[in-house]
Amino acid sequence: MDGLTSALSGMLADERLQQVVMNNISNLSTPGFKQSSGSLMAFPQFLMQSYNYANGQPISNIGTVNNGVFFQEALSNFTQGGITQTGQPFDLAIQDPLTSGSVVYTQNGGSAALANTQSFIVGKGGVVEAANGSPVLPVDANGNPILTGRIVVNPKYKGADIFGANGSPVYDASGQPSYHIVDTKGKAIPGANARVVDATSSGLHAMFAVENIDASGKSEVALTRDGHFQVGSDHLLYNSVGQRVLAIGANGQPILNSAIRINPNYHGNTYFGANGAPLKDANGQLSYEVVTAAGKPLANANFGVTNVNVNSLQPLGATDYLPTTTTAYSTSKAAVQVGALESSNTNSTQALTDMLSIYNSYQADQKVITSINQTLQAATTQVGTVQGL
Repeated sequence: MDGLTSALSGMLADERLQQVVMNNISNLSTPGFKQSSGSLMAFPQFLMQSYNYANGQPISNIGTVNNGVFFQEALSNFTQGGITQTGQPFDLAIQDPLTSGSVVYTQNGGSAALANTQSFIVGKGGVVEAANGSPVLPVDANGNPILTGRIVVNPKYKGADIFGANGSPVYDASGQPSYHIVDTKGKAIPGANARVVDATSSGLHAMFAVENIDASGKSEVALTRDGHFQVGSDHLLYNSVGQRVLAIGANGQPILNSAIRINPNYHGNTYFGANGAPLKDANGQLSYEVVTAAGKPLANANFGVTNVNVNSLQPLGATDYLPTTTTAYSTSKAAVQVGALESSNTNSTQALTDMLSIYNSYQADQKVITSINQTLQAATTQVGTVQGL
């Protein structure tokens, strides 16, 4: 029966994986779409032990065995999609300044900040720094950055890499770790570790802000990479599914009660300049202005993008994401290209390969169930049967 349970759990997990792959394939042509990959976890886990009642020997542990698998979550891949020129005046594409590399916590004045970096620097005293020269901060057991902590390269370490998987230390042939974690006085910090993750699935990425109306009719901020915009009858800017495009405050905070109003008196073929800035025609008319949702001018706001840690977002639809209580915004240095769209980053070849692999796994589980059923049937009809009776 355990075999039936394991095979069935595999089939259910394969169904969820296939849903993720099919969603990627169906959004091949969706601007700004980010493909996802499924994550599986073995469950439940049992401890196997050896008993010997005859001679009174103690129980000995043999090891563990997993009796099934389940679909854990779908992880979005925020790799930059290709930029396609459309020539349409209201198409805007985001070009992140960095879409690969590592994401770490760094010292930013008296606080910690997430930063993307392509390389690490060994600074004074062996302290590991990001590419901008800021010390890379370790984290505690809960993943919170330690402001007084430092990651210091071990001078006895004989190896090339500083960080292993997710920032773990690397050990050389002599068993020496690549780094130690200490405070600013050089004292070891128990329980601390380095946190280094891949920027393709984590870290700071730029997004447009739009208004989303939830099922209860409440207005809320949503974030998207889809820059396929259009002008409504009220002269306000909307995305392709009718969500109002929002303005961004000086600190990168999206302004919910805001809108981008296209000036009907503007005479020009292009409405956005470098990074989405407004333009002026020969008569001095601005191409657009930032206003409140009621149409009144809004100061200290502009049209643009905001930086957000994608780990703090929840998926909403094909290209939208909802912020959570842990979401923090910051100003972005991402470039906005006018008359272009960011394509879906779905790899069609890989998606089809994954689909076939999942199908084969599903078939294998089906054969296991069929084989177990045949064995059980033989056991119930043949075992203990006396020939000729």
